[in-house]
Amino acid sequence: MRAGEGHQESGQYRNFYSQGTLNWMDEATYPSSDDLNDTFWRWEFLRRRSDYKQDWASYFPQTYEYNLACARNPGYPTRFNKPVFPPEHPAFKARMPNSLEKYHLSGLPNPAIAKPWMLSFDSDYGRIYFGQGPDWMAGGDEVSLCLPEWKVAAVFDLKRPLNAQIEKIKADLMEWQSHQIGKKLERRKRRDEWPLYLRVLDALNLGIRPAEIGRTLFHIQNQEEAEARIAQLQKYATQLSAHFPS
Repeated sequence: MRAGEGHQESGQYRNFYSQGTLNWMDEATYPSSDDLNDTFWRWEFLRRRSDYKQDWASYFPQTYEYNLACARNPGYPTRFNKPVFPPEHPAFKARMPNSLEKYHLSGLPNPAIAKPWMLSFDSDYGRIYFGQGPDWMAGGDEVSLCLPEWKVAAVFDLKRPLNAQIEKIKADLMEWQSHQIGKKLERRKRRDEWPLYLRVLDALNLGIRPAEIGRTLFHIQNQEEAEARIAQLQKYATQLSAHFPS
């Protein structure tokens, strides 16, 4: 068995949910808007979600035990042997059956770690599929697709110029989206406010009252005004956590 540094046996797991050196009252302890790329900004919001932390807590022990069991098994194929990283290691990923569907991740990194290794978000849109000819498509150009609601498939001819095809598809999709939903969904990335969103989320997770957060961050002395301001920021932060703009 090869074990990663910091190897621990089961039952000796520490609490992984502390935010380390982050102090919601001190702006300097948080990343600035340009310090992180979109992947790691998305991670900052995701790792603060209560459902993510609950799923992590449910699945990391059994994943770790499974990894240890495989490493101890002399019959396990040697080509699959990998270092057994403990849950606090940035390379560790907890296996969860529907993690791709729920979080767009193939495995769950530790929410206490700011920079997990090989962090990559997948999506159920924007994928490219290539046709393999009439035989593969069961004859002819007609292809039957079963798509979930609000998903659309488009066909491109790679033997023709792509720009005109892309512009036509884009115009058609924008018109159809406006017709179906009633508006065009163009979300701006307001990066400058993202560090503030994190500070508000962390303060609320610590049980700090909204009025106190408002006084500390914005010097708002009126309790109702302070609570309204923090409620607004919490709403924006929660929306960003669930629907990160792409």
